[in-house]
Amino acid sequence: MREIEIKAHVSNPESVKALFVSRLGEGKTVKKRDHYFRRPGESVQALRIRSFDGVIEFTTKKTSSADGSENNEEYEFRAFPDQYDKALQFFHALGYEDFFIKKKDGWEWMDGRAHVELLSVNKLGWFLEIEILLPFDSPDRECDEARNEIENIIREAGLSSSDYESRSYREMILESENGIQG
Repeated sequence: MREIEIKAHVSNPESVKALFVSRLGEGKTVKKRDHYFRRPGESVQALRIRSFDGVIEFTTKKTSSADGSENNEEYEFRAFPDQYDKALQFFHALGYEDFFIKKKDGWEWMDGRAHVELLSVNKLGWFLEIEILLPFDSPDRECDEARNEIENIIREAGLSSSDYESRSYREMILESENGIQG
C-alpha cells in the first residue's frame, strides 16, 4: 500500500479531540508500542514490531517524503502477542540491532477514507496524524487528491501548514534522547 500521511504539532489537544468527537464520535483509544530495529552500522530503521489491540504487527517500508508529507510502500504481517519474545530473538539472530522504542497514546477515528489519530508521542508532545492508504499503483493524481483531503481535515481541526512536522518520529525521538539539536 502507498501511505499518504501528514502529521502536525497540536498545542491544544483537548480542543482538537472535542472537534473530532463532535464530528465522528468518541473514537477508539490508541495505545501502541513500536520496537524498531536497524542493520548494524546503519542509521535508519529496517523494520518494526508494533504491539497493539492484542496483536503484534511486523512492518518494513520504503519511504519517500516531500512537502511535509510521506509517501510510503509498506509490507506487513501480523502474529499473536505470545510470539513477541520469539520475534525479538529471531531478528536479533538475523543480526538486527535494537534501535529505539516509540510510544503512542491517544485516540483514533475514521473520517471517510482518512485514518485520523490524535497522539501523545514519547515525550515529544501531541500530534495530529492523518493518513490515507492507496494501492501501490495509484497514479500521482490520486495521491494529490488524498493529500488535499488530508489538508482539508487538518484545516478543519484549526491547524495550518505551519504546524506540519516533516521530520519522522524517529528523527525527533533520537534527537531528544541524544540531545542533538536538529
